This record gives sequence, structure tokens and C-alpha cells, in this order.
Amino acid sequence: MRKPSEIIFVLALLVTASCATAQTNFLPDVAELQAKYGERVVSDVLRPHETAVADLNAKFAAALERAQESAQKAGNLDDAFAIKTEREAVLSGKYIMPQDDEKTPTSLKSIRATYRTSLAKLESESNKVLRPLKEAYARSLETLITTLTRGGRLEEAMTLKKVREDLLASTAATVAAATNDLRGKSFTNSLGMKFVQVPGTQVLFCIHETRRQDYEAYAAESPDADVSWKNQMVSGIPLGDKNDHPVLSVNVEDAEKFCSWLSKKEGKRYRLPTDREWSVAVGIGNEEITTPTTTPQMLNQKIQDAFPWGGDFPPQTKDMGGNYADSTTLEKIPKRPVISNYTDGFATTAPVMSLKPNKMGLFDMGGNVWELVSDLYSPETPEYVMRGGCWHDHERLFLLSSCRVHHKSGTRHNDTGFRCVVEADSGK
Repeated sequence: MRKPSEIIFVLALLVTASCATAQTNFLPDVAELQAKYGERVVSDVLRPHETAVADLNAKFAAALERAQESAQKAGNLDDAFAIKTEREAVLSGKYIMPQDDEKTPTSLKSIRATYRTSLAKLESESNKVLRPLKEAYARSLETLITTLTRGGRLEEAMTLKKVREDLLASTAATVAAATNDLRGKSFTNSLGMKFVQVPGTQVLFCIHETRRQDYEAYAAESPDADVSWKNQMVSGIPLGDKNDHPVLSVNVEDAEKFCSWLSKKEGKRYRLPTDREWSVAVGIGNEEITTPTTTPQMLNQKIQDAFPWGGDFPPQTKDMGGNYADSTTLEKIPKRPVISNYTDGFATTAPVMSLKPNKMGLFDMGGNVWELVSDLYSPETPEYVMRGGCWHDHERLFLLSSCRVHHKSGTRHNDTGFRCVVEADSGK
């Protein structure tokens, strides 16, 4: 189930994909086209779809309540409890529909099926409204490209051509992901790690950072695993010592060995995300203009107005946008620099999924621990990239969604962990 709809965010990407503003400020006509297109998508597609999905979700919760009452009256404890648990998850706002299995009550399977069918219909209807808007916008861009070319403004024409190509490519890929890949493409593995499809990529992201309990299962079967992760301290305070906290003090080699072990265990291709995949998952993939020679260093902190929590800096306590250096940190570790007037409730690391997820349904894409990715920072600095900030970060630049820091392959730090992805076509 999408909150007021992951598909809303998916469709919103279609606006931002076409609005590479930093690349087209030289053309007032483009800025005007972008503004008009964005307004039409919001008014004609996003808002109506969001309202329809919110109504559908309310009906879903009501249907679950009726099914629970029916199971209770029949004295069927297992069914009643399973449906009650599902309804509570829906109402919590953090619900991701699991796949049906042999333990799923028949009535719950039926309600889920009705929901999926209804949601698919809403997505199809929104796509029908969106398509002509996108095509009209693409035609307008093509006219401007022709005008620029005839006027000898070739560099500007090529930039605008890239904007148009990105619009068409991202529209096709994103709508396909929304209407096909996301539905039914989520699963929980044998360790209890939950994965969901991220539109615009060919992978499923774990919705949480790799936990201590996940890594412990690997270490128990791997005698050569380094033991640095077991005991971490900061200012005399145990750090990440609970099973549901992210594993700490691991390096790229440790993370890759974990992924290799899990791949063999489950018959799927687990790995670290690429820098590009991580950008898509945090919500800036369509704003970062890349070429085959673009390095993470070139993109570092270039987008100055996007943060993982979706708002402005500094984060607000009411938004619970990430586990950073906050008032709780200051209480436990005096004199440590923190974000003013921000409280997330955790002095150091937090249990994964403690704070709000992003629009992709992914938790802790900002804060908690720096997350390793598989790319090197640059040919001149061949060190692995980390994304997302951590529990002791407080400076604006480090909290940007576009921030990259780098990490020597052999080093381990108490603010570093990782998140797994699994390739969408693996295990078939």
C-alpha cells in the first residue's frame, strides 16, 4: 500500500525529471514551459490521484475492520489477530503490503486482491491523464531545440535535448515501474530484511539499514569475519549494541562478504547499491544530470536544496526526518555540536525504522549511519563513497541528499554501516 501514495511520488518525479533548472536557466521560455507543465501535472494528476488513493486506503482499513469483527464472532483467533495486525499497520502509516502466503487468512487475501485491483485502476487512469501533458511538453521542447539549432546555439540545444530525452526516458521507466514492478515486487527474506522496488532502478532496496542481528547471522557462519562490529563505544556510551540497531564499524569488504554470503544462502543477487541507485532512492535521481564519465565527486553537494526528509534545513522535530546530532545527543555527550531545536530522541544510533520513511518507503536514508555504496569517489580519490549522514552529523552540507563522503576500503568507523539491494531479476 502506498502512502498518500508512492505512485504520487512516482508521478511527481515526472515533473522534476523535466525541470533540470540549473541546466536551462539561460532560456526564459524553458522556465515558463517547465512551470506550466508542473502546474498542470499537480492540478490534473497528482492532487486528484492523491485524493482517490486516500479514499481507497480508508476503504481498505474499513474492510479490514469488518473482516476482523467477522473472524472474532466466528471465534477464529488466528485470523482475527492477523487481520487486526494488518489493520493497525495500515493505520500507522508505515504499512507495506506483504505477499500472500499459506498463513494469510482467506478473507485477508480477498481484501488485498480488491485493493491491488483498485489501485492499479487508479494508476492507469492517472497515467492516461499524464500522457498527453507529457507529450505536449515534449513537443514544445522539440520546437525550442529546432529554434536554437537554426540560430547556431548548439550547446544550448544539446542541453535542452538532454532534458527532453530524460523526460521521455524517465516517464517510460517510472510509469512502468509504478504500474508493473512495484506491485507484487516486495518481499521479506529469511533474515526478516524487507525489500521494496524503487522506481527508476532495476533493484529492490532493503527498507532499513543492515541490522546488527542480520550481520550476526553472517558472522556466526563466517569464522574469518572481523569482530570490530561487536563492541563500539562513544564517550563511555555503548554504541549500536542492540539487535535492531544498524551494524557499525564495517568496511566495504565486510559488506560485500555479507552480500555474497546472503546471495548463496537465498539464491538471489544481493549487493551494495551504486551511487546512482542511492540517489534515485533518496529522491534526487532525476535532478542529477549524469554522463558515463560523471563521478560521485562531480555530484557531491551540487543539489543544495534537497534533504532526505523532504523539507528545508534545519529539520523540524515534528517531521522526525532522521537521526542526527540533536538535543538528546547533547544531554548524553555534553559540548557536542548539535542541530539547534531538534530532537529525534536518540543520543547515538537508533533502532532501524524508528523515524519516518521517505516517499519510497525507505527508512533512515538520512541519519543513523553513513551508508556504503559500491562506487569510488573519483579516479584521483579511489576511495569508496558513503551517503546519507549519521547520528553525530549536524552541519547543513553533510545532511544534503547530494552529499558524498569517501572511505578507504580497509578502514572501519563507528558511524558507518550499509544497506543492501537485491537485483530485481534474480532468483527466478
